[in-house]
Amino acid sequence: MREHIKGYSEKEAVERLLNWVQTAFVYEYDDKVWGHDRAFFAEESLYYPYCDCEDRSILLSRIVRDLLGLKVVLVYYPGHLATAIHFANDVKGDYLVLNGVRYTVCDPTYIGATIGMTMPGMDNNKATVILLE
Repeated sequence: MREHIKGYSEKEAVERLLNWVQTAFVYEYDDKVWGHDRAFFAEESLYYPYCDCEDRSILLSRIVRDLLGLKVVLVYYPGHLATAIHFANDVKGDYLVLNGVRYTVCDPTYIGATIGMTMPGMDNNKATVILLE
């Protein structure tokens, strides 16, 4: 994957990774597939034929941290999980602030959404931010 983002700016690289996670996997609810809620490790999303919002968010957070070294948080809305990324330069769009650090929303389940777009119906002011270290 490093070769596919080589030479791109931080924002452009995240855009490519975000689009890949949004479109490369078949979405299905855990209850239908497993009979209960189940969050995958990042590698499991690459193995199993279906994944949902938390699986995609965990995968995106992992590849952005591993490939680009950026800080990433998970954003929990009741019934949905997304990611938000700290960019070296401000990026336009919806964001959250945690400990004085700005994280721009990057939702891997909101198909076609670009960096900074929050899924309709989700409220960033009421979201719970999960710090990843």
